[in-house]
Amino acid sequence: MIAALALAATAVPAGAAQAATSLVVLGWNIHGESADMTAIAKVIRDSGANIVTLQEIHRRPDADQVRQLADELGWNITANAHFGAGDNVGPCDDPQPGMAGNAILSSYKILERVTIPLTDFATCPVNRSMAGAKLDLGGGTSITVFSTHLSPGLSATSVARREAQADKVRTYFGSRTGLILTGDFNAKPTDTLSRKFVSAGWLDTGAKYANKPTLGDARIDYIYTKGVTTTSGSVLSTTASDHRPLVMRMTR
Repeated sequence: MIAALALAATAVPAGAAQAATSLVVLGWNIHGESADMTAIAKVIRDSGANIVTLQEIHRRPDADQVRQLADELGWNITANAHFGAGDNVGPCDDPQPGMAGNAILSSYKILERVTIPLTDFATCPVNRSMAGAKLDLGGGTSITVFSTHLSPGLSATSVARREAQADKVRTYFGSRTGLILTGDFNAKPTDTLSRKFVSAGWLDTGAKYANKPTLGDARIDYIYTKGVTTTSGSVLSTTASDHRPLVMRMTR
């Protein structure tokens, strides 16, 4: 599974005519258990997104936010959603049932799924991971989408921890293209972490199309691409989370 998802999107056979597919990609940290999934779904519907990537989303026996959102959007929980767990809910507090992590939901059928662990802390801080899904765009074309949430903090230890996670992400992809990578990277565009992604050939779509804050007065949420054409984008204004969602319009 990991090897399959590490590959670039399926190519269209030589000489075949293939109309471009319009993609609307939304990336959003929804603020965990406090999220109102009905309000979250309304923002997503209004954006026109057909690929949705979320961080701080929870799956608990009494509150499965992934299923709630899929139901709200009318997307099948089996065919159109992938949840990549990062850690148990409340691992640094009292143990609770369920998992927290990243999710990818789409109107397109998911062909393959993968979850890549980025840390292996015994207790605290919260473990981090990266969720990936290969989406069937039809006509023999696919797109591979990943989403992650890197560790927060401004101390030297926190910065080093976050940069190590980002190094794992870049190493996993290598020089492959046909990729969309979203997430809350907890780093500003001027930080070393962010500059390394650009140096590695990733397009920071926000810098070009939506260079506005996504949390407070900082831009720390990103949609990076390789081998995908982005045509426009925006940061949406909403109070449904402490973060503001980033939306990019693309063609594939």
